[in-house]
Amino acid sequence: MASSSSVPESTMQDTAEGTSTQETPAYEIKGRTMALEEWDLTAQVESPVDFTSLAYHGCNIKEFYESQDLLHYFDMLNGPTYVNLIRHFWVRASVYDKHSAKLEMEEKVLIGPSLAGKTREEMGLKPFIDTEIRSSIMGVPVFISQDILAYVIGRTSEGSFKDGLDSNKSHWNEIVNQTMYNNKKKGAYSDLPMEKKMLLKIQNENLLPKGGGYGQPSLEHRVFLHYFIKKEKANVPKYIFKHMIKALKESQLIKRTWVPYGRLILEILHQGGFLKALSEKRGFTYQQLGTVTGKIINGSTLRNMTCHRDFRVSSH
Repeated sequence: MASSSSVPESTMQDTAEGTSTQETPAYEIKGRTMALEEWDLTAQVESPVDFTSLAYHGCNIKEFYESQDLLHYFDMLNGPTYVNLIRHFWVRASVYDKHSAKLEMEEKVLIGPSLAGKTREEMGLKPFIDTEIRSSIMGVPVFISQDILAYVIGRTSEGSFKDGLDSNKSHWNEIVNQTMYNNKKKGAYSDLPMEKKMLLKIQNENLLPKGGGYGQPSLEHRVFLHYFIKKEKANVPKYIFKHMIKALKESQLIKRTWVPYGRLILEILHQGGFLKALSEKRGFTYQQLGTVTGKIINGSTLRNMTCHRDFRVSSH
């Protein structure tokens, strides 16, 4: 089990073992940040991918993920997800960004007007470094940033990134249509070859998960898929972190009950040392944690998608 020193130190501000050097309290009672209760939430369990089985059945797509340095990430998906722990984390999570940092300073000035014009450090606040998702589990503060996420999935936070695209006007429409359908005009899902259907499925379940019915992918999602098909490096950690923040805000603003990246969030907790502390100090059973494993994407998935080529029965 990795110790809390395995990841950037803001993953866990303190553990139950007291190993952190941060000045924040060892325990922080944090209430819900949304109207939803824990039991209202449905935590996503990502789908491990058996690339060997897919290749055996004529869908050899491993190279697309190799080019994005994501094979470590897909190996990570093979572990269990403790959905009750993820619900506990999510219902108390909030986004800490520049706006939040500004409000934090304004609150300090309201309490002590003499602090007006002072720096964050002079107010006794830590410097604002980057946007984070902040929560707590059993009173232990847990922070997730884009850099922490990149560290855990073993992928540098660099590469192409596009968001805020106007699907009606953007020149990206013709580009992604050409990539996906070999035509500047948008085609139908049924027009996609098997490999691209599978790439889209894996994206929808593991990289930019949608939850529920897939529907038509947004332009940003199609651009992300374009990078994979063309083997152009995408800033995968940034895409995932932005997607996680978007989902969290939807839970807070429109009471969306779906929680993405259950397995990934758990791995962050694992590498931050929280699971070890929980096991040693709390004595929870796997049943109490709600242990679930994802449904594997393999050759059988191709048969279910009715996009196989002479599907062969095998032990893969």
